Amino acid sequence: MNPLNEILRQTFQFSSNDLIANRDGQLSPKQQARQQAAGTSLKMGIAFFILVMLGTFAFFIFTSLFSGTFTSLDDPDTKITLAIVVGVIGFIMAMGYFSSRKHMATTRTKQIQKAEGEAQPGKIRPDAAHFELKIGRAKIRLLTEEQLQAFQAGTAYRVHYLAGPIPTILSAEVMGTEEEAAVLMEQEPPLEQDSVLQAQKRARRVVAILAILTLGFPTILLLASNLPGFWFLLVLVLLFGVGILFVFWAMRK
Repeated sequence: MNPLNEILRQTFQFSSNDLIANRDGQLSPKQQARQQAAGTSLKMGIAFFILVMLGTFAFFIFTSLFSGTFTSLDDPDTKITLAIVVGVIGFIMAMGYFSSRKHMATTRTKQIQKAEGEAQPGKIRPDAAHFELKIGRAKIRLLTEEQLQAFQAGTAYRVHYLAGPIPTILSAEVMGTEEEAAVLMEQEPPLEQDSVLQAQKRARRVVAILAILTLGFPTILLLASNLPGFWFLLVLVLLFGVGILFVFWAMRK
């Protein structure tokens, strides 16, 4: 196999079956499953964001009543404060929702775009995870420098991708090496063994646990605030231990 094609396959994790399906303007079964998994993960992330916002509001109300900051929910000053808090949280939630719509649309689209031409680097902003790749007239944003370096400047490529704020590269090949895909047809493993799908599943599990801890920790601390010093310190130590265990567990995932 052309070594440049090998680099592309390793970087973007596609096979000959994926490439041949993309040439026909279709997603392979594996790519369809990856798209569905990405959509599920994004929905879960949005749900986590909304949960944290609502939990923050509920925690604010609870602590204010608990500490005596709010003497009554019928008090005019309390109503004004609540209106401001609701407005701020509502604005943040609305901004988060609308900013995620384009990304959600990317996970649902099946319209494959094709770019052909010489590869050249475009605008690069590492601090914003923005690595632009130019293929002919097309400009494709990549997330990592490794993805950009998978393309050799000055070499002609054919790239199949899904358009979006951050395009998804499905497959790519050096132009003139089209026969390789048919000759090097791999035996596809079962979908449940696909590394990308497994990574998505692990990430969703981490997000779910994180949501529980994010809301659970402050709630437990608030409920334990009236405990005698030793018992409150014990609660702090236990929560710290749980946090450390979560970090080690999440890193292994």
